[in-house]
Order: sequence, then C-alpha cells, then structure tokens
Amino acid sequence: MKKLLGVWLVVCLSLCLFSTVALGAEAFTLADRVGEPGERSFFLFSTSAGNYVVRHDGMGEFSSPKGMRRVFRLNVKGRIDQVYFLEHEGDVFICYEVNEATFVVRMEQTKRKIRWTAQVADRGVPAIDGDSVVVNSVRIRKSDGSQ
Repeated sequence: MKKLLGVWLVVCLSLCLFSTVALGAEAFTLADRVGEPGERSFFLFSTSAGNYVVRHDGMGEFSSPKGMRRVFRLNVKGRIDQVYFLEHEGDVFICYEVNEATFVVRMEQTKRKIRWTAQVADRGVPAIDGDSVVVNSVRIRKSDGSQ
C-alpha cells in the first residue's frame, strides 16, 4: 500500500510539473493571512528582496534584510479578502480580491513603485502565461497592464 501511495504521489507531482512547464505558466502563491475574514487582518509574504505585509485596507509595508522599511498603498475600497503574489522579472506582482473584483498590481521592488494596476470583474487565481497575467480568461499584458 505504501509503494502504491508513493508511486501515486510521484505521478501526481510529475503531472503538475509537466503541465506547468508545458503551458509555460507561473502560478501565484497565496499569502499567509493573520486574522479572521471580515475583521482586521494582515497578509504576509516574502520575496528575494524582503518581506511584505499588507493590511486589509491596502496599506502595505516592505522590510529589507538590511532593516530598511518602506510603505506603499494599494487602491482598496472595502476590505481585502485574499492576496496572491509572484516575484517575476525583478518585480513583484500582487493580486488581491476585494468584494467581487480582482486587482493585479505590478510593483518595482527596489523603490516599491507601482508600475501599473489592472482590475478584473471576477475573482480568480492568477498565473503568468508568456507576456500576460491571466485571471480566469482575462489576459493582462505584463508590460503595461492593459487588457
């Protein structure tokens, strides 16, 4: 039975890896949440540049390994329900869900400057596929955030 489970696990992991490589898609990661939904909560994630904390109202803070701290603000009307992130091409892509919409932000990490923000009407887990960020079937260009 253990051998069968081991083989099953290897097959499943191989299929996941193959599908990601074959499709060329990079999946976003769900940020850790501290606090309960509907209350004050924080979303925590890390990249190679440092650690990020995003509050439920869109206020964020970046801290580098050298102790430098910078604040940034995401455009939020309501409360953030979930945050996904992906470090790609030196930038961090932050995807957050508010009400029934999804927002995708591309932020330059060294200065924490937001390059662009795009809104998608539906919720969904994003992925990068070629030169686009894809949320459900909506494609957003990585270069400028246009749809």
